[in-house]
Amino acid sequence: MLRVRFTQSIFLVALAVFFPLTDALAANGALALPPASIKHLKGGARGNLSALKLRDQNFYDDNPARYVSLLPGTGKYDGYREYRMPAAAAPASVRAMRVEVNFNGPSPAKQAWSWSLYNWNASRWVRVGGNAGSAEWEWKTLVFAISNPRRFISADGRIRLRVVSSNARYEGRMDYEAVHLLYTPAAPPAPASASIPLPPAGRLYHGVYPGGRTGEEDDIRLADLTAYDAAAGKTAAWVYFSDNWYHGRAFPTSTAAWIRRAGRVPYIRLMLRSDPDGGRADPVFTLARILSGAFDNDLHGWCAGARDFRTRLIAEYGVEVNGEWFPWNGKWNGGGIRTGYGDPAQPDGPERFRDAYRHIIQICRDEGANNITWVFHVNDGDWPQVNWNRFENYYPGDEYIDWLAVSSYGAQTPSDDYWPVFRESMDAVYPRIAALSPAKPIIVAEFGVTNGNPLGSQPQWARAALTDLINLRWPRVVGFSWWNERWQNDNNPAHDTDMRLQANPALARVFQLLVRGNINVLGTIP
Repeated sequence: MLRVRFTQSIFLVALAVFFPLTDALAANGALALPPASIKHLKGGARGNLSALKLRDQNFYDDNPARYVSLLPGTGKYDGYREYRMPAAAAPASVRAMRVEVNFNGPSPAKQAWSWSLYNWNASRWVRVGGNAGSAEWEWKTLVFAISNPRRFISADGRIRLRVVSSNARYEGRMDYEAVHLLYTPAAPPAPASASIPLPPAGRLYHGVYPGGRTGEEDDIRLADLTAYDAAAGKTAAWVYFSDNWYHGRAFPTSTAAWIRRAGRVPYIRLMLRSDPDGGRADPVFTLARILSGAFDNDLHGWCAGARDFRTRLIAEYGVEVNGEWFPWNGKWNGGGIRTGYGDPAQPDGPERFRDAYRHIIQICRDEGANNITWVFHVNDGDWPQVNWNRFENYYPGDEYIDWLAVSSYGAQTPSDDYWPVFRESMDAVYPRIAALSPAKPIIVAEFGVTNGNPLGSQPQWARAALTDLINLRWPRVVGFSWWNERWQNDNNPAHDTDMRLQANPALARVFQLLVRGNINVLGTIP
């Protein structure tokens, strides 16, 4: 404890040296960001990026395990590190910035090294300093004070720092590199109520899954969201994404925070699974293990993160639970057997899911995460098509669930040999999902259709679906979200699925016609 206080005091003294003292005191927030990733444009590197987090080389020390060597390619070395601001610090709150580098290399006369920051506003690199004044092969801390720092921070909190050598004769070494920031912490938002208000009668919330890079649904970006907004002609009120536990079990604060900064509500698919592969039992996150408490510590941490996020969230566990492609489906957790768990009158697989979802929600309640709207989300068809797998058997109950949700897709690949009609699918599933509860609101959490299938027209399918939704054919439906993604199905690009509005101007025109100027389609949640 004493060491922590001493370290902090030394850091504040350093801040006072490199930033005006009044700023250091007024900002009341200081960060030293380590590099999150490195990209080589010319040449490469030797050493571990984590070595740049600690400054421990001095004078003529030469411990290669503790530094990174930048190795020039043809003509020079050129590369950049990316830094990421935490969710708690908004880019607009930054008051001052400096870059610190502990550098070792040849004399500047033999090889100059220069550092630049990327100006996101002007889309260009700006030189901020170099190795002038450093002695040959002696460690020297270089400090670059940065003017007008906000231009060097992207809307989602990224900072790029580039270093370039003047020739390819020598390597350059870095033992430490960090971006130091002073910022004004935002006042914590007021706690949100547990529920999101229903839209006024006759109106619908408009949400989206904006698409990602890998198909794993947890790597969405602000650029994907703004591209969808522009194509649709209206902002999305909620932004849907997956929280895959094979990538980590902490609450996804970073993604949720940029969604909030964009003025939207995060909608989180809580995905307790070991990998993205479907159609089999999960080797780790079985319903039985969830019920046994094996993940309670992780769940308490996740729920505490949701609570500390403070503003409103939408969350669901067990997306499309009646579909055998996900590991929480009853097929992989006891199926229709009635003698292995709980009530002998209930099929074990659905009963285990129901109780596991109740267990998760109860942990969040115990942690005080009352800012979550909990969703029970089913597919429009039961797979396998057996009585025990009907989605009614999975429902945790009105005392746990706030909203009901359904996925209803058209053709999902260009080679599908069937063309599901949204109206027919919804007409079949709506009476069943409405019968789960007399009053719970219903959303179409996922809908979409691919372009390029010869059996039908993507724009016509979307127009018919949106028209029925907006005309309240299913009166308890209070919102919808389009699945705006492209993905690869095999090695033939002609077989790729593409549901993105921005990829098909005719599809975008449908949304602009029916959504953009429609006062009954809401792009924000009050």
